[in-house]
Amino acid sequence: MGDLWFVLIAVVVWVATGLLTVWWLARRGHGGPGWLLLGVVFGPVLALVAGERVRRRPTRVARTEAGPRGPGRLRVLVGVDGSAESEAALGLAVVLFGPYTETLVAAQVVDYDAAELDERGRIAEAGSRLGAVAEEYGGRVTACEILAGPPAAALARFAGENGIDVVVVGRHGRGLSKRLLGDVAREMIRDGSVPVLVAGGRHGVPGR
Repeated sequence: MGDLWFVLIAVVVWVATGLLTVWWLARRGHGGPGWLLLGVVFGPVLALVAGERVRRRPTRVARTEAGPRGPGRLRVLVGVDGSAESEAALGLAVVLFGPYTETLVAAQVVDYDAAELDERGRIAEAGSRLGAVAEEYGGRVTACEILAGPPAAALARFAGENGIDVVVVGRHGRGLSKRLLGDVAREMIRDGSVPVLVAGGRHGVPGR
């Protein structure tokens, strides 16, 4: 009986270590479904090889010009992920900053694995979503960006590299993003490298 308990404990520790590693990787922009299987099978071995992966920096995957630049000076970045909260964030950005913007960029962040492998056509899906958003807002969106990495870090890095004046994000993300990737709004506020406006609820856009 003692040997059986030892084996059961070893298996639990093995699997738990692997799953914690998967969670750690997801927090750092590696959200592919294959990691879950690797975590269960390889356990602590995965933790030994994961260090190289988490050192990656967020990158740009694709960019599409969506409309002409505005007459203002503000550069605004809005995080979009298909959720009602992100739609509210974009609506709020248009209402508050529309007449004062030079650029209004809608950006969606995908994980590194989707960017490399384009699993289930997620890059194309993100591009279609951003294109629909730009069309829906009638030329108010000037560019669409697809970024790869942890959502908060990717948005913050893009903002810093492109002189963004304010980032607008929804209060929560879609699906498992809040549980697995953390609260993007909170992480960006904690980062403090660029002003962040957090939207909640829905915001109508005149003339949309």
